[in-house]
Amino acid sequence: MVIRPALEGDITPALAVMSQAFDLHLRAPTVHTLVAASGSGVLLVAEDAGEIVGTAASVGFGSSGWLGGVTVVPGARGSGLGRALTEAAIAALGDIETVLLLASTMGRPLYERLGFEAEGRYRVFMSGSTKPEKTVELRDVREADRDAVLALDRAATGEDRSLAVLASLDGAVATPDLSAVALRPPWRALPIIGDPAGATTLLTSLIEPGMRLAVPEENRAAVNLLRLLGREIEPVTRMRRGPAVPWRPEQVWGAFSLFFG
Repeated sequence: MVIRPALEGDITPALAVMSQAFDLHLRAPTVHTLVAASGSGVLLVAEDAGEIVGTAASVGFGSSGWLGGVTVVPGARGSGLGRALTEAAIAALGDIETVLLLASTMGRPLYERLGFEAEGRYRVFMSGSTKPEKTVELRDVREADRDAVLALDRAATGEDRSLAVLASLDGAVATPDLSAVALRPPWRALPIIGDPAGATTLLTSLIEPGMRLAVPEENRAAVNLLRLLGREIEPVTRMRRGPAVPWRPEQVWGAFSLFFG
């Protein structure tokens, strides 16, 4: 058994392992392939006799970093591989002050044993079959808006998520006053950041049938709105090892993924 960074030929089998674990159909590009291609993150695979049997990823956002995509195929579970992958992904972050993750119910005990503590939940929803009609005027995000969008995201999350934000500007839209922005990553997601009034407008105008959407539980307005727009599925727990990040959950109205929110 060897744990190593994923090579180009590993991407498809690695995503297949994640798809089985997360009950999703993942294919490139995903948040994991974005991280793998960046200089600030890594996608790891566990290989046994030429077969990919586990995955893990991590990415640094300045003084904080996120851990995600930790999976092990059923036949390799119970061997300590999940812990080994987790520790390798954390080690890849280097000297990061705070490590964060979103844990499933099954994964949470492992992270607690590694010193992570729960600090809240993300509520997760599947959107309904009806697409609301756009009833308000929105505007495209332009290149000239780049710095303002990055600042809006930093204010909401307390982190420098430039890697994800800059990969999601093509097709992004905003309220006319740029108080809230809906980003467009190259995978199917609807990350929304900003003022609650503007974010409500964006979410109700842009939600599409069959989307998986996640918002912090502290954002009660977003939770209540998504209850009207879809059905709730199993939540995930936001966990932290290290000092708390000064984020503003009431300004987070949609996640990039369940990797780093």
